[in-house]
Amino acid sequence: MECALCGKENTLKFELSKDMIVYLCDTCKTQVENKDYNEEYLMPLLNNSMWSEDSATKVLSYIILKDLGRNDLVDMMYLTDEELNVVNSQKIVLDANNNVLKNGDNVSVIKDLDVKGTSKTIKRGTIIKNIKMCDVEDHISCKVDGIGQVFLKTEFLKKI
Repeated sequence: MECALCGKENTLKFELSKDMIVYLCDTCKTQVENKDYNEEYLMPLLNNSMWSEDSATKVLSYIILKDLGRNDLVDMMYLTDEELNVVNSQKIVLDANNNVLKNGDNVSVIKDLDVKGTSKTIKRGTIIKNIKMCDVEDHISCKVDGIGQVFLKTEFLKKI
């Protein structure tokens, strides 16, 4: 197998999820595992791999580009719902007590929160069900009764 990013032989298996596997050479795999990217090395490779028809390669490219802060390129990519789920599962989002949050979790608000643009407040102790991970770092997306769809900082939430 060839490396999904650079095309070198002698690849190693790298699991993005249970069902999504990509093969990487030792150089690329080390950078991905350690999130210690050599941008000069990777950018020419990512400019090609981000358009791959292989889902695993495209997801890996998306994750690396996000980590590099290259939202200009990320915004051009189209990922299916399944691919986005894999991307979101790669992020580790923690609540105020350092518990890992995932899509569908229920949380409790630990501090009164004023909702920007309104005179409403989300009271401490409010239970929010079925949260969703989002692209905004350290935030979740959720619906709050009486307010609607909001983004909340995870530092003000406690997993139930």
